[in-house]
Amino acid sequence: MTTAAGATLYGVFRTGGLRMALPLEELREVIVRPAEFSPLPTAGVGLLGAVNLRHTVIPVLDPCLLAGRPSAAETGEVIIIVSSDGQLLGLLADAIEGSTHVEADALLAVRVGGGVPALFSHTFERADDGAVVALLDAAAIVDMPAIPAVADPAQQPGRSATATASVAAQARETHRTLLMFECGGTGLSIDVTHVHSVVPDLELHSSPLDGPICRGVAHLDGAAVPAIDPITLLALGMQPRADTDRGVVVSLPTGLITLIATDVTDITTVPAEDILPIPALSSPNHGLLAGLLTTDDRQYLVLDGQALRENAELAAFGNMNLRLDATTAQADPPPGGDPQAIGKDEHRVIPSVRKFLTYSIGVDAATPLEQIDEILPYPSHHLSLDDAPLIGMFTHRRTTIPLIDLPALLGRDHTPDPATARVLLVTVAAGITAGLVVPDLHAIEQAVWEEPPKTPDDLLQRPLVSLGTPEDNRLVPHFDLIAIAAEHLGRQLVQAEEHDSAYADARKLAVR
Repeated sequence: MTTAAGATLYGVFRTGGLRMALPLEELREVIVRPAEFSPLPTAGVGLLGAVNLRHTVIPVLDPCLLAGRPSAAETGEVIIIVSSDGQLLGLLADAIEGSTHVEADALLAVRVGGGVPALFSHTFERADDGAVVALLDAAAIVDMPAIPAVADPAQQPGRSATATASVAAQARETHRTLLMFECGGTGLSIDVTHVHSVVPDLELHSSPLDGPICRGVAHLDGAAVPAIDPITLLALGMQPRADTDRGVVVSLPTGLITLIATDVTDITTVPAEDILPIPALSSPNHGLLAGLLTTDDRQYLVLDGQALRENAELAAFGNMNLRLDATTAQADPPPGGDPQAIGKDEHRVIPSVRKFLTYSIGVDAATPLEQIDEILPYPSHHLSLDDAPLIGMFTHRRTTIPLIDLPALLGRDHTPDPATARVLLVTVAAGITAGLVVPDLHAIEQAVWEEPPKTPDDLLQRPLVSLGTPEDNRLVPHFDLIAIAAEHLGRQLVQAEEHDSAYADARKLAVR
């Protein structure tokens, strides 16, 4: 990834006592090290074995052993999946240390004498702390004697987005991709095709709709959406009240409803035949269940998404999507002139081949990798400010950067831990860069599909992105960090201008 100014973005990682880097386009993703590696019948130097990543067997190497140093097997906690010239391999590492832009003239070429294969081609000095980083030559590693590599499925000749979509469609005929969630002690699931969005923190508001099934409304996309207790709906009792609720928003032909959950646990793809029929129940809404799924650790009732869409009682709730700004709703009806059409089923997804950075803000979150200029450790030297979420300022590359606590900006209680927190640098506008603090980084992952952008009032109401593969994926809220930082800094600038204006007026009065 090369910027217009000629700088290239490199991912930096630590293994043993070494710091190494790869061009970000070669760094496919980062996974947690398994308890053990699968053996391979070859004796290449540094080969630890293999991992099975989504049905692709990838050889894993110890960079320290390749460099003739003591093994990092005791300290290595993650595996970096590298894609070079259509070949995949894994590198054992202690930790990811972020990313950094390096100008071409800052790279120092290195030549290793004696006919020994060179693991790295250049070195550079990291701007933050002066650490020396070796730029690995992945192609040279693949060409080393007895080092196995596997063809990258994503770069097979002739493989296109259309072909990928066709394979996914065939897989869906025999498999079901389900969103798994908890409702008290009961496990439920529903096909992701019927899921409009997931609300990490569901805030309920009382309304005239309140009753045994409807526990209030949630404010979503500028509308009041009925919040339904699925346990009561299925006549399985009543879901206990929880300190924090989640919401699974479902699209109906008449509008949206939110299924109240205590937790959203997973998204998984299972063979359709694993969903077993259940005996008839006395519940009048027995038909809303498609079957029972048994996993390794528990059982889940599978909701029939199509039956939900056709249920008259739920259709009535879906028709109760009311705009929070009634004046706007009357003055601005949707195309076609039907003011009751607000909130109708508009759920759609688009195929995606982008890479996303996943991280924690109290819940999992994802941001397109191209939005992130650099990933830095929490600055050891910065000016602290007691103006949360703006918690400080620091300098980087001769630029003063505001330090914004992202969880606090999104309304979560959070105090950064300097040892584990990372700072994501994003360019908000020409000459304006923001540093967003996140508690923890997860991985760089490939997207399968994305929901189109939304314009919600609540920052937590984000479109979803499906990460992984069509057969093995999960849903994560998509956060547009540039838009979030721009909105916050815009408010700060407005407040500063208002303060300066008030101060100037006071000065004029004092002079008079």
